[in-house]
Amino acid sequence: MKKKVHVVSHSHWDREWYFTTMDALLLSDNLFSDVLSELEKNSEAKFCLDGQSSIVDDYLELHPEKLETIQKLVKKKQLAIGPWYTQTDAFFVGEESFLRNLAIGIRDSRRYGEEMKIGYLPDTFGFNAQMPTLLQNCGIDNIVFWRGLNLATQVQSPYFIWKGLGEKKIIAANLVDGYGTAAFLNDSDDYLEERLLPALKRIEKWTDNENLLLPSGGDQLEIIPNLPETLNRINKKVDYYLFQSSYEAFLETLRNQTDLPEYQGEFREPCTTRAHKSIGSVRYDIKRLNYLIEQKLTKRVEPLLAIAKAHEIELSTELLIKTWKKLLEGHAHDSMGGCVSDDVAKDILHRMKEADELASGFENYLAKRLSEKLGLNANQVIVFNTTSKAFRGYKIIDFLASDKMIRFKGEREAVILNEIYFEGKDNLLLETPEGPKYINEDPYYRLFALANIEIPAMGFKVLEIEKAENPLSELEAVSEKEIKNKYYRIQETKTGLLLKTSEGTEIENFLAFEDTGNNGDTYDFSPLENEKPTLLGLKVDAVKKSELVEIMYLSGNFQLPKDLAARCGETEETGELKMKLEMELRQDSSVIRCKLIVQNEILSHRLRVVIRTEVENRNTMASLPFGFIGRENLQGELKDWHKKYVEYPIDLEPFDKSVSVYDEEKTITAFGKGIKEYQFQQSKLYLTLFASTSQLGKPNLLYRPGRASGDTTKKGHIMMPTPLAELLGELEFEFAFSVQKGTFDSSVVSEEQQEYVDESMCYQNQMLNKFIHRLDNKIQTHQKAEETIQEFSLLQSESEAWDSTFMPSLYDQNAFILRLKNPTERVLSIGSLDTSKFSKVCFVNVQEQPLQEQQEIAPYDFVSIKLWL
Repeated sequence: MKKKVHVVSHSHWDREWYFTTMDALLLSDNLFSDVLSELEKNSEAKFCLDGQSSIVDDYLELHPEKLETIQKLVKKKQLAIGPWYTQTDAFFVGEESFLRNLAIGIRDSRRYGEEMKIGYLPDTFGFNAQMPTLLQNCGIDNIVFWRGLNLATQVQSPYFIWKGLGEKKIIAANLVDGYGTAAFLNDSDDYLEERLLPALKRIEKWTDNENLLLPSGGDQLEIIPNLPETLNRINKKVDYYLFQSSYEAFLETLRNQTDLPEYQGEFREPCTTRAHKSIGSVRYDIKRLNYLIEQKLTKRVEPLLAIAKAHEIELSTELLIKTWKKLLEGHAHDSMGGCVSDDVAKDILHRMKEADELASGFENYLAKRLSEKLGLNANQVIVFNTTSKAFRGYKIIDFLASDKMIRFKGEREAVILNEIYFEGKDNLLLETPEGPKYINEDPYYRLFALANIEIPAMGFKVLEIEKAENPLSELEAVSEKEIKNKYYRIQETKTGLLLKTSEGTEIENFLAFEDTGNNGDTYDFSPLENEKPTLLGLKVDAVKKSELVEIMYLSGNFQLPKDLAARCGETEETGELKMKLEMELRQDSSVIRCKLIVQNEILSHRLRVVIRTEVENRNTMASLPFGFIGRENLQGELKDWHKKYVEYPIDLEPFDKSVSVYDEEKTITAFGKGIKEYQFQQSKLYLTLFASTSQLGKPNLLYRPGRASGDTTKKGHIMMPTPLAELLGELEFEFAFSVQKGTFDSSVVSEEQQEYVDESMCYQNQMLNKFIHRLDNKIQTHQKAEETIQEFSLLQSESEAWDSTFMPSLYDQNAFILRLKNPTERVLSIGSLDTSKFSKVCFVNVQEQPLQEQQEIAPYDFVSIKLWL
């Protein structure tokens, strides 16, 4: 009996790569029109439009007259669209970004009909172990994917059951030879013998399944006309039965099987295809800005929308979705990975700039309108808590004052961390109802004060600024070169920085930096052969202390080889690398906070943080969406690796929020804000700050022999310089670490992570400077004071779990979604919810479809609760 081969006609549509989004849009104009024409002409024909709704939206902007045609073809199952908005990277975007990408993509797809119910990601550079959990919670029970699977060692079949870290499972179909396996499909004897039959044999090698999956398409490829007729001619020549099918139809055949193997874990193996394991260090500027905007949207803007809505202050949910779309357009594997041309990088950063402006504008408008409604004056600051639990701890209060002879009424502990002084000005125009007047302006300060404060859950507290006999406390410079709190003592010694913990751990030279040349490209770091990394140690410049916080200021100016030629001894040219580090200890915090400013004048190099741990264990625990994954580091160099891998399987690994190393006595955890890559070798934990490069793709790298990645070495293509990927100029990094007694504890690390990324959000309704918040200069005052409350709470949770988000519903104007997450290995209670300010409560999935009420959250999972005001 002939095996059935499901031929899926498709076009893989990179929105941008070495070409821009506008280039792709132009190409789509006639190509997509031809697809629609062929589908209308041939009722047997089917076509998959690459699993992302954004390209349909783009096309309909050009051809709104094609809407009915698309709706008809989607209804007839000839045209498959969605479910993603864009085809996401699977490692370097935040957990909520995965869910928004699907939620927005599904919502938009339903304007045209029914979305393809498949987690289709045909070209992403590997996959995190929680894809089953993410997809199942979005109502999708399967995935079709390509890269990262090692059929020899991980799961010995391209068709299997993939289990998340918890109990969620999906059906998985791997594209053994990629999405272009049967590109340019035709019935010539040469094509059958040299391409089609060898490909089918390679798939058969790993499965005895009677149904095989064969994708027919490629990058920006047109639809194959009269494909059913071509398949009929092929069937007369081969010992298979090929027929036009769809991914959904093929997956239905797998659902009926009870003997599919099961696998749990991630896919990052560069076995038969490249996974670009070091791409997490490329174009740090994109990854950093993406992280900051994700945080701004999920931790600030979206909860603030709910708090404001409860006070009858609104902004459009569609405007919020537009903001998300600007961000999501840069989440595809090439864009977020950074393996793009400089023109594309400019586009990504510009879209992110637009998203950031919109997010800041949301916050500005809502906070100002709320402060007006509460009747707040210039001596009051509204401070927000955007989590579902009451807050007790540190917030940074940003406000203006004419002098420092002030205090926060009723708040005992506060200290000025930083200040900006504004000179007075004369003859300033003041518009009044009586006409223009000219006044003089006195000098004033912008102060950033760290305060120990309590704020109700999902709400705010109003702080009063009042005159005082003594100035607000400031950091005091001291002569000693150490800082300490109840957990740590850090001091400068002759050998570097010494860390002592209250539990008795001592680590000498525990923090330094490492620089080495990068002979790689925008896909992969690659070392220079025989080069030894340079260890860089910073020196203490100053120490400042207060009762709440102690800060150590360090710096270093280093002359390093200017470029790769200098590192290879071809020239003696040098460049300067300047580094300034602030290390902060808050009195009641176990997290050591670090902020680093780097002035980079060096080309093609990699800079890493080096944390000495004295942990001999080979294992790490790295965070990923809604959980942690254990990994082992490499032991020495792998010999003959090229016989099994197409690139060196280096243990440069991604992390989402944190990475921990541990033994029975202690756990050392590092946290990053936009830093995405680590390595653990010989008891040292390395965090990659950045790896700069001047080429999109280069051939014959030490860790990646052979052709260049990308199209740079294809016939007719050129080598493409990427000077912007050299990241010259000023770069800012934020990271932190902690030392805990005992072995790894996911709950402790999750709590520390929550503390570290907590956002400080406040607003002062002042008139001294209308450009502290950009829109204050244009938002006209019209809200009359209606309330005089000093604090407010919209929603309170007693859950053991942590907040993931509190976001507006995509479907109901008066509803919001509270998402609670459990990244630990144990069941957590949801506990009681104070929902007294809401009219209705319902458990839902990410698509906002109703689910049964739950009392607990399973390990490595999350729940979504919909609440109507």
